[in-house]
Amino acid sequence: MPDDRPISSTAPARRGLLLAAVAAGITATSAEGQPRTGSTPGRTNEPDDDILDQLRVADLVQRERTSRDAGQWDQMAACWHPQSTVDVSWYNGDGAGFVAGSRRNAASGRVSLHQLAPTIVRVAGGRAIAETPCQLLSFVPVESIDMCMTGAVRLLWRAQRQDRSWRIAGLRMIYIRDYLAPCDPSRVPMIDQAELAGYRPSYRFLSYILARSPNRPRDDLPGIDRPEIVEALRKAEATWLTQV
Repeated sequence: MPDDRPISSTAPARRGLLLAAVAAGITATSAEGQPRTGSTPGRTNEPDDDILDQLRVADLVQRERTSRDAGQWDQMAACWHPQSTVDVSWYNGDGAGFVAGSRRNAASGRVSLHQLAPTIVRVAGGRAIAETPCQLLSFVPVESIDMCMTGAVRLLWRAQRQDRSWRIAGLRMIYIRDYLAPCDPSRVPMIDQAELAGYRPSYRFLSYILARSPNRPRDDLPGIDRPEIVEALRKAEATWLTQV
């Protein structure tokens, strides 16, 4: 159970964590950017409540990706809310199916890893949205030559409180740019330049790889080359955050 006592009465370790969070620049604000005044079950409305929830959500999303990369499927599944949704390049469905699909991909020999930057979190009662800059590494064969595809993305998360604990309620990605490089510089595959030119620049090489897998490339994903899609996504996330 979360311990939501005032900061002045917390154990020294917890109090130190809170003070470190404040020093790092984490601020406790509502979805509108104002200090919180409402009451939420399981919260004491003490000044450290939002800071603690921000830390919990940040830990949750980092733990989910770490568990996925380590093949710890039960730990990954435990991070997801039963009514969660995921919409990314290779999957559109619920969190449980996303975990199962990730597990199948790993079992097939596909290796992908996530290098995560710190997560920024906004809390509104029992809901939160978060954003994590991420570098996605995928090791894939192209014409039987081992390649590393590197993609810069921003992970957009939804989180929701369930039985006094936070669970992931949604995941989307904003695609920025990617590139493809051989794992062995002395071996380089022939790339179909005409095909490559037909894909969007924000995830061009990802699309090229997906075209050679059971998952077909999509043209409708949020990317910096389609700012209107990104803007609509961010507005939808902000609206979801403030819904009761």
